Amino acid sequence: MSQRKIVLLLALAVAVAAPATASAAPTVTVTGDDGNPAPLNAAAPFGLRNMDVTVTAAVPAGDTGNFTVQVFGPDNVAVTPLSTCLDPEFTTSTRRFADYRGNGGYTVLLRYYAEADTDCNGAATERRFVYVINAGTGVTGPPTKLLTRAPNSFVTNTHQLGVALNPGAVSYEVRYALGGVIGPDGAISGPSSETFVNTGNGLADFRFAKPGRYVIVARAKNGIFSTPWSGATVVNAIAPFDLERVSFPDARGPRYKLRGQVRERAARGKVTISWAKGRKGGRFHRIGKAKINTKGRFTKRFTVHKTGVYRLRYTYKGSSLVAGGKVTDADMG
Repeated sequence: MSQRKIVLLLALAVAVAAPATASAAPTVTVTGDDGNPAPLNAAAPFGLRNMDVTVTAAVPAGDTGNFTVQVFGPDNVAVTPLSTCLDPEFTTSTRRFADYRGNGGYTVLLRYYAEADTDCNGAATERRFVYVINAGTGVTGPPTKLLTRAPNSFVTNTHQLGVALNPGAVSYEVRYALGGVIGPDGAISGPSSETFVNTGNGLADFRFAKPGRYVIVARAKNGIFSTPWSGATVVNAIAPFDLERVSFPDARGPRYKLRGQVRERAARGKVTISWAKGRKGGRFHRIGKAKINTKGRFTKRFTVHKTGVYRLRYTYKGSSLVAGGKVTDADMG
């Protein structure tokens, strides 16, 4: 046999053994943030936030050989089953739903096999396409302090705060705590309350029963995996200024002793007390200031020389835990 024939036979043998390669570039798309297919480029990763991704891989119709498609997550664990061995003569594309396994890079692995390898278990050439998910959420804090309840009410207010919705998120976990401390994993250390997000309008209900500094964190979820916890949102809740009761232990005029009880025991500072003659109208005259003690109580002695009906007004400038306000008491005298 001539040397030329030997070289030709070797070339044919290599051609049969080697896996087929695409005659043109394959097309791979993923579900973008807007819900539409977004093309991937083998040369550079594609960034998105969508947690509900469908991968579509298509090879040129004129390709010879067979191919498979599979997607791997950031931890190199398969997030789709391996496709069957596909023959471009009959099937040029396949769609695979890719599970969310946390933020990071996801690799679409497209393998080409020889035309004779109908089981796709021999040697293969590979094409890799990468998309990077950076999903997340967060709670929008209020511009001002929030009242725990309305004055003279025992019902805790419900406040709605906005939660950033992430494409493809199935649910959200939102937790908050009075005096909350963030742990190493970004979650609140210790007990916390949970609220739920209305995915239709992106709002969540919060109830701040006691005045103080509340910390809120949130994360988006899809299946058993979640995004990292959001940065902490801080809400300062304050109670309204109102009085639980006012009494006169010494009601003999013209020298009187007044004792008041602020409803919110956390109130600190002083109450300014004024009086006005009559059931309505008239000018208020300042009696003086009374210090609120650690139990929310204050006392004040004052003198009224003329008999008649008087109204008392209690003015509080406010503190870090109790809002400022005015309360006009019932008639005295």
